[in-house]
Amino acid sequence: MNDTQRLEREEWYFSDMEKTLSLARSLYRDHGARLSGEQDVGDGLARVRRHERALNLQMQRMGMGKRCGRCAAREGGGCCSAYMGGNADTILLLINMLLQKTVAFQHDNGIDCRYLGATGCILPIKPIFCLNYNCTHIRDAAVNREMARLEEHAAGLLSAQTELEATLVDLLHRI
Repeated sequence: MNDTQRLEREEWYFSDMEKTLSLARSLYRDHGARLSGEQDVGDGLARVRRHERALNLQMQRMGMGKRCGRCAAREGGGCCSAYMGGNADTILLLINMLLQKTVAFQHDNGIDCRYLGATGCILPIKPIFCLNYNCTHIRDAAVNREMARLEEHAAGLLSAQTELEATLVDLLHRI
């Protein structure tokens, strides 16, 4: 890999949100069909989908959508601040696109994460921080083993995401 290619790939992780989204769209446009046709990518996408569905179901069981929505609507907002959107790197956005999700900024109010829509986060595959962080409102409302199940599902998704990202980066390095 030459220095220009190395710098381009560093931009996947160290760019502002506009550039990150633009790079993900370019990678998807130029290589999405080829990547989707790779057996390892298809298997990785299936694993990610399965873990994302299990996590989403657990979040629904815990009423997190309503709880987080109320918190975000309060004065001062919630956890999904404008800063958080910057944690979505190019490859993470590419994974969402490979899952056939439309990835677009929902607003630019300078307060909330730009991927936060009217019904919550539009990204089924989220940044590591978003997967790992559970505020006191979530923890205090959890009963029985809900937190343990939530954390297990988040860990499963994070593991699947990490594996898929490594596969994608490896393939993109060879293109």
